[in-house]
Amino acid sequence: MRTREQLRNVASSDLHDSTEEFGNIDDDDIPSNTAITAHQLIDQHMYGASKMSKQVIEKRLPNICFLHQVYSILRDNTTVDRELAQEIRRGRWRKFHVLGTMDDEYALMETKNYLAVIQEAKEEFIRETAAGINKEGQDLDSAFFDRFDALVQGPERETDVTRQSLSRTLSEKEVSQLCIYGLLIPHIQKDTYHFAIRRQGVYMSNYLKGRLELVRMLKRRPTKDILEKLLKTKRLRNTVFTHDFLLHDLVGSGRAERINAI
Repeated sequence: MRTREQLRNVASSDLHDSTEEFGNIDDDDIPSNTAITAHQLIDQHMYGASKMSKQVIEKRLPNICFLHQVYSILRDNTTVDRELAQEIRRGRWRKFHVLGTMDDEYALMETKNYLAVIQEAKEEFIRETAAGINKEGQDLDSAFFDRFDALVQGPERETDVTRQSLSRTLSEKEVSQLCIYGLLIPHIQKDTYHFAIRRQGVYMSNYLKGRLELVRMLKRRPTKDILEKLLKTKRLRNTVFTHDFLLHDLVGSGRAERINAI
């Protein structure tokens, strides 16, 4: 994994002989260590061997990781929180509350990937209304997905959105359709919605089953511990995620502790 400092040095080296052609690279264009780590978790550690191909898995499960997984790699939580806030403010990443998790367990997803998810939902809406599957949405123009897209890219980048904010550009029926297509989830707090990630149920089923498998492996040990190398030889039967991805969950959430053997 390359850190922000390494990337800055690479950029400086590449530009040494070609500053006239490319100009200066803005420091804000270089991803933070937090963003780099989240990328690594998603791109390198998420999927393992499965009966389904990686391509099929990626179509079904969202490309997300959890904030506490990043904490397990970058131990300065305060710095991680600050860098993540900057990434969100710049519109590059978003933070989500996912059902089935604790209130402080946030999922992270690149904004460009979330915008692709919105487009995917729009295309599904168009197909289903044309086929008569979605009768309630047949009198709606699919352009309301574009208005939701603009809202996501606007200044309000929290995990939740109020009904009042939505009503500025969306009707009640359009909000209902966004819920049906997995982009909004009603909050327990009245007149508030969570921004949602489609197919999060399938994701969390794999995630929680994998977590449970690893915890049970540790609990069955007389000493309640195991060499990490040995643990990774044991097959995970109920999840598509890798040992590494799930170990970062256990360590980052405080459910397990990694100890360096002497």
